[in-house]
Amino acid sequence: MAATELSVPHRSKPIAGALALFVGFAGAHRLYLGARGWWLYPLLALPAMGIALRADPWFRHPGFFVATIVVLVAMLEAIVICLTPDARWDARHNPGSAQHSSSGWAVVLIAIAALMLGVTLMMSVLAIALETWFESMTAR
Repeated sequence: MAATELSVPHRSKPIAGALALFVGFAGAHRLYLGARGWWLYPLLALPAMGIALRADPWFRHPGFFVATIVVLVAMLEAIVICLTPDARWDARHNPGSAQHSSSGWAVVLIAIAALMLGVTLMMSVLAIALETWFESMTAR
């Protein structure tokens, strides 16, 4: 078999976006896309959340905030993945693939879900962080 006959695996934009949305904290979307450094996501998020869960108010522990940052980055990456134009997606992730991407409504719905979840998480964490800060200021 010649090298030109080998086909490069096609990387789907909806699959990458869904992986970023649902298991982005573990870096699954980056592993799927073949990006380096995918292992940083679980290396930061999982121990930080594990340590935070052992604390009495786990949602006020710094580990919770570190894990939250990882999840927010994954939500942002899900939005960026889903809103990338198909031509640019194919040029970057499918240069040797015979198949061309034609994204439909799936990527739009994934981007909307990632935006909703990301904003909800960010506002919740911001409220918890500000409450903790104000309580520490009044306790002095």
